[in-house]
Amino acid sequence: MPSDKTPTRDVTLDTYRYLRGGMAVIIVMLGAAVIGDRLMATCWQTSISAYYFTTAHSIFIAALCALGVLFIVYKGSCDTEDVLLTLAGILAFIVAMVPTTRPGLLCAPYGLPADYEVKHAITNNVWGVVIALVTARVVSWRLHRRTKTTESRSVLGTLSICLLWLVMAVGFVAFIFFPSPFDSNAHAISAIIMFLALIATVVTTAFLVSREDDTKAPHRRLSLLFYWGIAALMVATLIAVVVLHLTLDRWSHWVIVSEIVLIAEFTVYWVVQTIELWRTPNRFELLPDADQAKLARRRPTRGPARLLPETVEVTRLPTGERLLTAL
Repeated sequence: MPSDKTPTRDVTLDTYRYLRGGMAVIIVMLGAAVIGDRLMATCWQTSISAYYFTTAHSIFIAALCALGVLFIVYKGSCDTEDVLLTLAGILAFIVAMVPTTRPGLLCAPYGLPADYEVKHAITNNVWGVVIALVTARVVSWRLHRRTKTTESRSVLGTLSICLLWLVMAVGFVAFIFFPSPFDSNAHAISAIIMFLALIATVVTTAFLVSREDDTKAPHRRLSLLFYWGIAALMVATLIAVVVLHLTLDRWSHWVIVSEIVLIAEFTVYWVVQTIELWRTPNRFELLPDADQAKLARRRPTRGPARLLPETVEVTRLPTGERLLTAL
């Protein structure tokens, strides 16, 4: 029989460690594939997305799909963060399945052949994503209903889920009725919304860090500076990426440089979180007891019903409690 001194493994904590660390490892895998392609080529492609057409093709798709799964599976400190990560995860699949426009020049003789028709691949693979998402939603809804485990969300969580459904509905309509514009624009639009959702989770993290108990989080002030700083840098870099894409007449390597910086910022964010939260699944346990109760509070109703008056009610709370209660 095992001794009483045998340490008990915390499966939940181990799972969170691997989820957070796994995101950084996947980015390293993508970076290695891109560098590997460059070693065989005469130049860099002008964007990370262009590596879809190179020898890094498989890793590019695999990395985005793996990140999509991790975003969806990961459960943060509040339901708003959960929904935003789910939105980012779904869009990561679209970014993977709908490539950017094929570059006029591949810097290496290897990669997808010039006559490779992406249109048929997009149609087939996006349908695969749609069917998988619908199946998962139906099964989860049925299981929650049968086991009576469905929970209501917070105010911002409900608004976020409405945004998620809106984005999915608009994308599905475009996919069915406007296939050519969808094929041409879904990659860029999905990537922008995905990073906006991720930046929103970083801002949420920064806010929650500002509320942490100093006795539970001794490095809170340093962490707070880091998270607000990384959020600001990600916003500035995303704006730079969009402006460069829209203003440059010809693809420039400034685009790939800005994309690499944005991806690096995202990676650093998850690495720091992995280290900081090594001993706890999420930030909920680092908050004072009173804040935990406020953060755990949910709307008495489900769905958009009475959402407006409940939102107004939250705005009437003291300034320091509004966002915490709404999350």
